[in-house]
Amino acid sequence: MKKWGFRILVVPVIAAAVIYGIVYFIHSLSHERTDDAYVAGTVVPIAAEVKGKVVNVYIDDNQYVEAGKPLLEIYQQDYQDMAKEKKDTISRLTSEGSELAATIAEKEKTYDRARANLDVAISEEDLAQKEMQRYESLLKKDAVSQNQYDQMKSRWQVTVARRKSAAAAIDEAEAALKAIKAKTTTQSFKIKEAQSAKNLAERDLTRTVVIAPISGRIAMKNVNPGKYVLPGQTLLAIVKEDIWVIANFKETEIAKMAVGQPVEIKVDAYPSIKFSGHVDSLQSGTGSIFSLLPPENATGNFVKVVQRVPVKIVIDSKFDPQHPLWPGLSVVPTIDVSRQTGPKLSKK
Repeated sequence: MKKWGFRILVVPVIAAAVIYGIVYFIHSLSHERTDDAYVAGTVVPIAAEVKGKVVNVYIDDNQYVEAGKPLLEIYQQDYQDMAKEKKDTISRLTSEGSELAATIAEKEKTYDRARANLDVAISEEDLAQKEMQRYESLLKKDAVSQNQYDQMKSRWQVTVARRKSAAAAIDEAEAALKAIKAKTTTQSFKIKEAQSAKNLAERDLTRTVVIAPISGRIAMKNVNPGKYVLPGQTLLAIVKEDIWVIANFKETEIAKMAVGQPVEIKVDAYPSIKFSGHVDSLQSGTGSIFSLLPPENATGNFVKVVQRVPVKIVIDSKFDPQHPLWPGLSVVPTIDVSRQTGPKLSKK
């Protein structure tokens, strides 16, 4: 009786195990499964762009924030003073530019007067030269005295000197005009440089308020009022709600995988919940090849190791606030490779 009782208990267990094994074997022929998978998502580190002491922090750990909302504020007075100083510099340089413009107008008038004086001097020289030539012919005929001829020649020499002086005045006025115009060009570059410095100072002033670039939840918060921060220093991160799964399948398991194949996803954190998704793409290389120290099989002894290839799986289930999925959670995806919904991953 004891033997028959034992047999009655053992036979159903063995039968159930055999049936389960057959079902599992048939299921494994059309499905690929791995526990080397995790939830991935968009994580944006937030860093300071200017240095200074933090005076206000508007967020808390794990808080949800909208894109464009302020996260924290750095002491602004120094940057306000800098922006005002740059603005005053532009005003001063602009005033100097106006003075240079007035000086140019004055120099141009001086040049015009010198040009007019030269024209007058040339006319007087021509007239005096003609008179001297006439007196010279009269002197040969004894129609005028030597004294009269000498006086006329002296007048001609005076007009020549005046013409040379007027020409020199033009050269001087032209040189002064060119010099002042060169200063104007230099002044224009100074104004542009000051404008760039002002724009940079104003941008630095706006950067004292750190704005959320995307909507999401706060993570890795490492900032509080009173902390002194430097440019590039990471203060927190924002985790976006759009997430996906990275599953590292063996290279021998991806032959039947295709884009769009349905995926059943189990999450270790929620063992009673199943999520749905679909295959999106395959990484162009194994995980090891992108590691810090990729394998170099051409050196030394070679031991063949089955490589794993990251497969991206898009989650189709809607976001469940009661069971949120965040980057880093361990998952177990099962891909139905019996459905040819799209191109093979190896041919995409």
